[in-house]
Amino acid sequence: MRLRLAGALSAGLMLAATVLVPASPASAAPSFRTPFPCNQTWSGSTRTTHSPAYAIDFNRTDDHGDPVKASAPGTVDVVANLGDTSYGRYVRINHGGGYTTYYAHLSGFNVSVGQSVGYNTTIGYVGNSGGSSGSHLHYEQRLNGNDIQVRFSGNLALYWGTKNYTRTAGC
Repeated sequence: MRLRLAGALSAGLMLAATVLVPASPASAAPSFRTPFPCNQTWSGSTRTTHSPAYAIDFNRTDDHGDPVKASAPGTVDVVANLGDTSYGRYVRINHGGGYTTYYAHLSGFNVSVGQSVGYNTTIGYVGNSGGSSGSHLHYEQRLNGNDIQVRFSGNLALYWGTKNYTRTAGC
């Protein structure tokens, strides 16, 4: 009888703790900026057939070798070269709270794993590596490993189509 009473009391306390203790608040998304230098305008394309679906491909005339900037402060956790497949040369930045960004098809790197980066840090250079069919920057934002619709300065990117983006925030 005592064991049953103790079990019921324990279960009741756990239920009360679940109801009375608030869930931890969700982490706010970083204030992402466009991943290129100040005052530059790039064409960003999204399409339903892209993989992953919410990635943006950025282009501008003669962009091969142009600097790619971190879109928010964080820590570089991947610098990899997948060869002639997929992302090719890519960098991933961990921004905390489950948020990461991917920068793919690079021609070269300017960061290393473990490095802290800020908005104006050049992380690499636009290229045509991996499964790319021409020089461009493939850009993604992810939350807990899942691709999410991209936002810059809190504004949702255009889905589906092409839009010009100019980096003016923090310039």
